[in-house]
Amino acid sequence: MILIPHDMHEWDADELQLWLTEVSRDPEVTAAELRLARQAATRAAIGQSPNAH
Repeated sequence: MILIPHDMHEWDADELQLWLTEVSRDPEVTAAELRLARQAATRAAIGQSPNAH
């Protein structure tokens, strides 16, 4: 299970990319979790809350 940081929308692009890279390299992260992580990072990159509503 991955944890989506609540303050991702305050991160810069490099921080978002680093987090996504770390998540994608974790052997315990499932494809579905990685998809959720990418969606959260996309929302955060445009200033929205990373958590889906």
